[in-house]
Amino acid sequence: MARLGRPGMSDEMKADLWRRWGAGESISVISRQIGKPPGSVFTVLEHHGGIAPGSCKRALEA
Repeated sequence: MARLGRPGMSDEMKADLWRRWGAGESISVISRQIGKPPGSVFTVLEHHGGIAPGSCKRALEA
């Protein structure tokens, strides 16, 4: 089924966003570099509280 609304960011874009944010770049600079509006960058950052999400790892059963 097709997704409705605006297309989101690819995983590569989000990884670049978090790398740039961690390096201290501003939202404006990041948005120009990844080609997305500043509001989209802000929304991703706000959703995670400005802290890059960790990679999910399944716990191994003992």
